[in-house]
Amino acid sequence: MLLIEADGKALFAEHGIPVPAGVIVTDTTGSPPEGAGPWMVKAQVPVGGRGKVGGIARCATAADVARETGRILGSRLKGHQVDACLVEQAATGEERYLSVMVDAASYGLRVIWSAQGGVDIEQSGAALGRLCPPHPGAVSEALADLLADEPDAWRAEVATIGHHLAEMLIDRELALAEINPLFVSAAGCVAGDAKVVVDLNAVQRQPRIAAMIGARPAIYADANRKLEEGFDYVELDPDGEIGLVTTGAGLSMMLIDELTARGAKPLNFCDIRTGQMRGSPARLMRVLEWITARGSLKAVLVNIFAGITDLSEFANLLATAIENTPALQVPVVARLVGRNADEAKRILHERHPAMLVTEDLDEAMRRIDAIVAGRGA
Repeated sequence: MLLIEADGKALFAEHGIPVPAGVIVTDTTGSPPEGAGPWMVKAQVPVGGRGKVGGIARCATAADVARETGRILGSRLKGHQVDACLVEQAATGEERYLSVMVDAASYGLRVIWSAQGGVDIEQSGAALGRLCPPHPGAVSEALADLLADEPDAWRAEVATIGHHLAEMLIDRELALAEINPLFVSAAGCVAGDAKVVVDLNAVQRQPRIAAMIGARPAIYADANRKLEEGFDYVELDPDGEIGLVTTGAGLSMMLIDELTARGAKPLNFCDIRTGQMRGSPARLMRVLEWITARGSLKAVLVNIFAGITDLSEFANLLATAIENTPALQVPVVARLVGRNADEAKRILHERHPAMLVTEDLDEAMRRIDAIVAGRGA
């Protein structure tokens, strides 16, 4: 999970990595940080590429800051509602790139350095990387080699920042810690941006990160759902037309790919984990509540491939969840495969006669296509 820049920079500062002075603003009455401009106004959404879609603005005056925050706040950026902006002093210097990430294949870390930082780093082809053991000293040694051609004026400070970045990644159990751009100059180095990817499976051991996520329920909606509910629900498209109630991460992603290939617009990813329902429809009711919150919804597709799950029990829970979700006003199609599938089909036909229940994925997809196109219910 990607942290917003402000939270990533808060972690940077706590680990000794220099960041510009900045404040979070949620309305146009907020003031820029103390000191002279220029300032940067940055939309705080957990997604990259904000600058290319109008989510970042450079401002010379306080009046410019007010105007740009007014423009950005309340807008949608790459599918995310912008509820906060980071306003910070603009950093200066030459732009570089620095990151440390987990390299699962080697059970170590990969440190990457580039003398060309900025928004087009992926296309520059200038990045250099090294694999190293998972401790900060090894990262420092690798980075010293990568910095061999950099000026003495800032080489030592960059090496120190790299050491702190590796300490942060290890201590916080992160997947990625990236600075792009890292502004370098003889006057000092400063992180112009922060890309920090959190391992949600480690958050229970990371109270600082858990507090960050909990403090921003709107921005980290999917992560808060996982931490509170114990399963994965990720909204893919707020304008999606097909809500998904599915189990199994791989199967769910395959279904999303199939729907997208057919030109459909899935609303969400879901791995509901039927084995943890424990005879209660509550988990299904919460998923249906989240799905029906979107006015673009036209159909719900249930896709359960059961192993040890008793589908007859699941069918009763599903029927009860539907009956207790009055906001659900669209057709439901269920594709159920596995133990007691015939009994599950009988139960759902009895309690919800209009629902298509099938073991055939193509048949379920055809019905969904017809519903979305307005040809069937």
